[in-house]
Amino acid sequence: MAKKITSKIEKVDDKKYFGVNHYKVKIVKKRENPIQFILGVLSYALFIFLLLVGAALLVYYLDVKIRASKGDYTPSKFNGYVVLTGSMEPNIMVNDVVITKKVDAGKLKVGDVITFKSTDARFYGMVITHRIIEKYQEPATGKYTYRTQGDNNNVADNALVLDENIFGKVILKIPKLGYVQYFLARQGGWIFVILIPCLVVVSCDILKLIKALGRKTKVIRR
Repeated sequence: MAKKITSKIEKVDDKKYFGVNHYKVKIVKKRENPIQFILGVLSYALFIFLLLVGAALLVYYLDVKIRASKGDYTPSKFNGYVVLTGSMEPNIMVNDVVITKKVDAGKLKVGDVITFKSTDARFYGMVITHRIIEKYQEPATGKYTYRTQGDNNNVADNALVLDENIFGKVILKIPKLGYVQYFLARQGGWIFVILIPCLVVVSCDILKLIKALGRKTKVIRR
């Protein structure tokens, strides 16, 4: 538990030594309210988290815009996707967010989880995240294809995945972050999730500063 240190200053006597009053300083330890301490830590943690998320989104947005201005509309090296089905449970749950990294097709191996655009007639064009269970290479062209399957599915996917349809390999899973994405997508949702918590943190700091400036040092004389 954090302890706040304050001081009480006591004058030794009424005499002056070399024209200066001498005081005896007594340190008094004051316990800080644990609830206030916990709330303070949580508010700062939330503020830092939102700041990092905002910075990541800004970098991603700028990267997309810069590449689009150059005529490059391919997916970014890093991307994030919300999982909508339970085909990868229990490793990846519904509304989890997976972060993918674009890697060379030759470096992918059996056991990797990838996000790709499906060519299966049932899910044509849909973005799917499944695990590689088999890897093939065409001798004539040197291109790779992959057999994939969801961890929670009994059978493998019907269509092979072409290397050009792979958005990236899953390198990170963020549980339930999809709920935040849905909320942010709603009109005004970003105000409640980002702006209001930031205003609360800033307001608390301003109140603490005002209180500190208004606090007077107590001098106890004998």
